[in-house]
Amino acid sequence: MSIQADYQIADRQEIEATIQVTIPAAGISQQIEAIYKQYANEMSVPGFRKGHVPRSFLDSRFGRDVFLQESQEELQRTHLPRALTELQLNPVSTPQLEIVSFDEAEQFVFTAKFSVLPDIELPDTKGLEAAVPALKEVAEEDVKLALDDVQQQFGVLGEMEGTEVSDGDLVHVKEGEQEWDTRAMNDNPVTSALVGKAVGSTVEIDAELPNGKPLKTSLDIVGLRQVILPDVDDDLAKDAGYDDLEALKKDIEDRIAKRRKDLHQQWVDSALLEALLVKMEIPLPEPFIADLVIEELDRLRKSFERPESNRTFSEYLEQREKTEDELKEELKESVEVRVRRELVLQQLSADLEVAINDEELGKLAEQDAAEYDEDSARFIAQLKADDRWNEYRMGKMNERIFAILAETATITDAEEAKEEEAES
Repeated sequence: MSIQADYQIADRQEIEATIQVTIPAAGISQQIEAIYKQYANEMSVPGFRKGHVPRSFLDSRFGRDVFLQESQEELQRTHLPRALTELQLNPVSTPQLEIVSFDEAEQFVFTAKFSVLPDIELPDTKGLEAAVPALKEVAEEDVKLALDDVQQQFGVLGEMEGTEVSDGDLVHVKEGEQEWDTRAMNDNPVTSALVGKAVGSTVEIDAELPNGKPLKTSLDIVGLRQVILPDVDDDLAKDAGYDDLEALKKDIEDRIAKRRKDLHQQWVDSALLEALLVKMEIPLPEPFIADLVIEELDRLRKSFERPESNRTFSEYLEQREKTEDELKEELKESVEVRVRRELVLQQLSADLEVAINDEELGKLAEQDAAEYDEDSARFIAQLKADDRWNEYRMGKMNERIFAILAETATITDAEEAKEEEAES
């Protein structure tokens, strides 16, 4: 039988709350009986059937205080989540429990104190002002640079005339039965030994690798190599999968334009959100932020423990010229910015009544898959497999939120705004 307890908010501040739970005598008695039964079922005592060990024996064996203590703890574990659900509170720190009173014949009263995120009250979201860099048009030079990259992709290695290795040359070397190409560089501890040596000669290598390990070997300089680039013409375009050069140029221009448009939209969205944030004071609970900072620091530290990492966490700190405490402070600032932005976006979705159900989200995913020329079923399955379905939903909701904000916002060119400010 479920015993009705009383749940009350004893104190509620912006970022902290205390609740009080009162459990009547019947609930206490029921829980104590359950603890005794549990012990009786687990014990084997000569002269008693399992599960029928009398309380008097258990009290003499363990002491009655043990059963009272365990009953209190179990009542707290049971009723705290129920209280939080009924009172619609979401702790963002571990609740600190305190027993107010415990009387078997009357009631058990305890409190729980914890951090909560603040309730957000948004200012007027209409008529926001934001200044961002203007959307840059795609120039011929942009397309040419991209074509140079395509040209490099289809370059092939060929022989290069020369009798001596110069700094920056691509050199074909041999070590025993193995042959490969390497770039001779003066600032490379290994290949610097090749610079200035003649083709056909043998070079003794005695160097220390970046990981500190010594390297001693002999390399034969077989010859010099160069990258031979194809002409930028229809043949190159066909090799890249296009009908002709004009089609390749058009695709490049479209891709650059879309990338810049997406980046410009990100600037606008961020500026609109910042325009709201500067009008608000959003306090954040320290324990919650501290936990997030530790998570971020652990995630960063583990990234340097991966096999593919070329530096340690300590080396990262040295390169950044920061102590771990200074890094924590930097992470704290970024975490606070992120949390405030998320809180404002959540409130915007509620105030503006922006929501996307699974059916609509599926249709949006199909549209995105088609745009990227991907199979829609695979695209959706991958999002779900990577546990990014809800993240994808939030992204689409945020797009709608920012579109609504932009309808009444004034977006100006940041550079023009600076010039006008300088002139005035």
